[in-house]
Amino acid sequence: MKTSSPLTYQNYLNLLATQPQPNAWDSAEYLKEVRATHRHLEVASVAVFLLDYPSRQYPLLTPTTRRAMGHPTEAFEEGGLDFMLYHRQDFEVFSTKMFPDEVRFIAQQPAGSLALLRFSKSFRFRNQDGQLRTVLQRNTILNTTGQATPTAIFGTAQDITEFAEPGKIIHQIERHDPVNQRWTLLHSKEYFPDIAPERLLSDREVEILRWAIEGYSSKQIADKLHLSFNTVNTHRRNMLRKTNCQNSLDLLRYAIEQKLL
Repeated sequence: MKTSSPLTYQNYLNLLATQPQPNAWDSAEYLKEVRATHRHLEVASVAVFLLDYPSRQYPLLTPTTRRAMGHPTEAFEEGGLDFMLYHRQDFEVFSTKMFPDEVRFIAQQPAGSLALLRFSKSFRFRNQDGQLRTVLQRNTILNTTGQATPTAIFGTAQDITEFAEPGKIIHQIERHDPVNQRWTLLHSKEYFPDIAPERLLSDREVEILRWAIEGYSSKQIADKLHLSFNTVNTHRRNMLRKTNCQNSLDLLRYAIEQKLL
């Protein structure tokens, strides 16, 4: 897929709207397979959905959507994907960070392996009463374009506000092992949309980072700051986690870009 603009989620949707879909599929056949299953979820607080990207519509939405998303099913059926985008809170992170990561990840997978992947993301969403709630969405890919970008997904959504860390949203990709019946985590990142990048690290973490850059070990830093060795290592792990850096060199680049040093 060639485009002069960065491949954000919104750019991708706009591109789908202007291009024919050579491998279009009939969602009706898929619905026949899941219709009986989703009946049992009507007593749960988990919404089950089927999303068709080219049409921006939900061919399937269970009645539990109101419990999970705080809006009636009809709002999504009538508004389609545009209703969801209109009420976004963390959409910028999803569009510019999570979605591009998923596209790059999918492109690297062997043919025929996409059905084993599960994509999870949390985001904040305002319910019908105007309250900001945190929702966990998990989905698998049903159909893709020739460039291995998704055109249809099947997933679930549930309200996890009471369990989520305030201000933090997550993005994970897992692969299912059908032999051992377990999921293996392949990709995990955390984002804090309400915190400016230059304020993401605490003063103590920045202090530890400065000593680490000077070449001091965790033990030496602990002695200087009168902290335990484990506390210093915990701070170092937290810095990598919060900034989504892979190693100390990435963390140094982040610190320089944000003018923390």
